[in-house]
Amino acid sequence: MRSVLARLAVTGLVGLALTGCGSNGNALPTGSIPNNNGGGSVPVSSQNPPGSSIKGVLIDGGVLSATDTYTGSNNVATDSQSATDAGTDPSTEGSGPPPTDPAGSHAISFAGSNAAQVIFKYAGTVPALYYGNQGIPGQIQPATYGSIVLYASVTAAAPPPATGAPKVALELTGGSNFTSYDVRITCGAKKAAGATPGGTLVRYVCALPAYGAVAGTTGSVTLTAASGATAAVTSTYAVDTDIANPRTADTTGSFVPNAPTLYVELIYGGPTSTASTGNVLNVDYLYAEAGTH
Repeated sequence: MRSVLARLAVTGLVGLALTGCGSNGNALPTGSIPNNNGGGSVPVSSQNPPGSSIKGVLIDGGVLSATDTYTGSNNVATDSQSATDAGTDPSTEGSGPPPTDPAGSHAISFAGSNAAQVIFKYAGTVPALYYGNQGIPGQIQPATYGSIVLYASVTAAAPPPATGAPKVALELTGGSNFTSYDVRITCGAKKAAGATPGGTLVRYVCALPAYGAVAGTTGSVTLTAASGATAAVTSTYAVDTDIANPRTADTTGSFVPNAPTLYVELIYGGPTSTASTGNVLNVDYLYAEAGTH
């Protein structure tokens, strides 16, 4: 071996020769080639991209058409085009830029339902409410958008459907058979920082559960006060449980919102009267955002 090393020393290949002379453990001898030597597996975990890099995705811009319309799910309702518009929603608090809002909104005339929930089904196609790896190394699990923003207002007729103002909520259903889910979200009224749009329309934020949330999952998200707001508000959600008058029965699947069916709801403090007709719900500018702002 000594004579071989002596000859190799002249050509500068001593390090390579030493590799063949043996080594201790997994350490790489000086000058050796790391050919499957040393180290171990490198753990890979899901790394969500920053919210500011995720653009908002439009669900309903308020333009009435044969498909983009609302019908009464448990009541009598008629959708018509209104010139009332939410305007431009500024990108704030860490989310990516929101989509453009087309002009106009839905003016939904409705009657009470005999239940506390007055429910309107959206006939349009809802995009997937989660995003994939977005080209970010290590992002191996999908992530649900943080919330759905919508602008809405309610004008009660005389007599009103029930005593008191209603809460605004969304309900999302999807899947089939053992994969079906039903999620109800009570939204919080939240003004965006520096926002001036909407006119009579109130800006609501509806927090979404995490991707894959299972039956029985509930949660709440505190929406901190922004410029022009007086206090923090809360958005809550329930997956397949604690839902009065749900849209889908016997749901046991995980929340995987790939093109879900969407309902906009008004939740009153007690049963609403079917004799109360001519109430109006204005709805505009539903979009999903990465955050909950």
